[in-house]
Amino acid sequence: VEPQTSKSYELGGKWDALKDGRLSLAAAVYKTEYADQVLADTDGTFYRAGNKSIKGVELSVLGQITSRWNVTAGYSIMDTKVSSPTGAVVTADGTSVLAYNPKYAANLWTTYKLTDAFTVGGGANYNGKLHRGSDGAVGTPKYTDAYWVINAFASYRINEKADLQLNVYNVADKDYVASINKSGYRYIPGVARNARVTLNVAF
Repeated sequence: VEPQTSKSYELGGKWDALKDGRLSLAAAVYKTEYADQVLADTDGTFYRAGNKSIKGVELSVLGQITSRWNVTAGYSIMDTKVSSPTGAVVTADGTSVLAYNPKYAANLWTTYKLTDAFTVGGGANYNGKLHRGSDGAVGTPKYTDAYWVINAFASYRINEKADLQLNVYNVADKDYVASINKSGYRYIPGVARNARVTLNVAF
């Protein structure tokens, strides 16, 4: 068969909101179109008829709000569509979107230096629901639920060459599905609440 084709368009911008470029704001819009995707017929032959598109918006913030306060944040909206072959069942719940692509996603991470030695921080990650692919499986989830995960952080600088760090993951001990396979019979559960203490030493 002939090669598949695609076209991509993207437009973005960046703004340094504070002096010395301490805080940067960025935004981008994009669209990608895939044409003549190779599909398999029921008799085992292949043909080119699949068309799909992805378009979205990404927003981000990165930098220092003050000399002690750092922040990183991002938000994205991604709209996917399978336009042909017309009537094809692409996902298990019958929607004409690309499987395993969340429509919404967001993240936030911030730290604050309470003293020259002690820093605290935390953040959250959001992932929208994932549509499972369709392969005729019966009795398995058609999609995974959206979820929030909250993490926390603290560090103490012992001296110029050593610091002690504490990370707590999934503070609320949220039960969630991180990923799922096409049939839904296998999935990867999200990591349960856990903590890690690290001693960082520089030589």
